[in-house]
Amino acid sequence: MRQLIHDLSTPIGLANLGKKLYHNAQYLTAVVEVDQKKMARWLPSGVKLAQPARADLFCAYFPENVYTGAYHEAGLFVHIQVGNKIGIFCPWMILNDDRAMIIGRELLGYPKKIGEIAWENDGTRILAKASRRGTTLIEMNAKLGDVIAHAPPILGLPHRNITGGLGLALPREVRFTPKEHPIEVRRVEMKLRYTGTEHDPLHEMGLGEVVDARIHRCDLSGDLIPPIQIPRFRTPLFLMRQFNPRVL
Repeated sequence: MRQLIHDLSTPIGLANLGKKLYHNAQYLTAVVEVDQKKMARWLPSGVKLAQPARADLFCAYFPENVYTGAYHEAGLFVHIQVGNKIGIFCPWMILNDDRAMIIGRELLGYPKKIGEIAWENDGTRILAKASRRGTTLIEMNAKLGDVIAHAPPILGLPHRNITGGLGLALPREVRFTPKEHPIEVRRVEMKLRYTGTEHDPLHEMGLGEVVDARIHRCDLSGDLIPPIQIPRFRTPLFLMRQFNPRVL
């Protein structure tokens, strides 16, 4: 029993039950149109796009959290249908902190890889740039605008990620819903450029025109229900098919 208590002390401490995990998380996001046929190959079987087809392409800055020091992140949240709600599936993500990468992959199933993200905020404009292996993948030049009184959430939605090994074991669907505590959301006037490579194929995911752009500042905490992993019988080859954007 003593050993069990000792073994559980670290994960319970990381869960930080009842308290906030991230303070003043900042998501600079471009809501973009999505070509349904092109995006279909990047979704697990049984996962359907919400309508209208949209995704959040973002760069983020996390100045304070319980896991590690300040770090930056960039990724894509595809809007999917979860029952009668809008949810999130993440086919691609990079960040510049190894501890946050490991926790995000092992616990939550995000396809996180190490990259480089630059972030400059002078209070009126944010310049963000996400790169990997010498290629700039996302550039955002955003001029801050008016506060939005009733903005949609950026992260506090049902998540459906896929995790597992690359062998014969069945992939698992990871289900969780973070709690988002908004501080301020502002509309931004954004100039967006993005490209892709063989191993970070954003250019193949059917991303289209920007329909909205915002900067979200929020605190984040976990749900009372921990992440649930469910075997997925319909996606035995999904992780191998996604080998490049998930691993390489």
